[in-house]
Amino acid sequence: MSDWSTIDAAANAVMQQTFGEPVVYQPVESGAAVGSPLTITAIRHAREREESGATAGFEEISVNPSDFSKPPAKGDWVTAWGTQYVVTTLRQPDAYGMTAVTLLKRT
Repeated sequence: MSDWSTIDAAANAVMQQTFGEPVVYQPVESGAAVGSPLTITAIRHAREREESGATAGFEEISVNPSDFSKPPAKGDWVTAWGTQYVVTTLRQPDAYGMTAVTLLKRT
């Protein structure tokens, strides 16, 4: 019988394969990029059409913490859907271990 962490990891893999989209994640310190950008698979949260895409001021995604060598942090940058965003909020991992991240469009 599998343990919960094994079951969670399997559920994450299925969710990322089914709903995931590639995004570029860039760690940032004091407003400057640090290290190399990392391409990860993120799950974009469903939103009303008028509130998402190129005209949206913010987006929400879920990421797998195990995709990072250093945990995601407020102020990091994400490039996705032709737009660059800054991480404004990180939530505790959900029941499956995915971390919800709120992104604000960089201006």
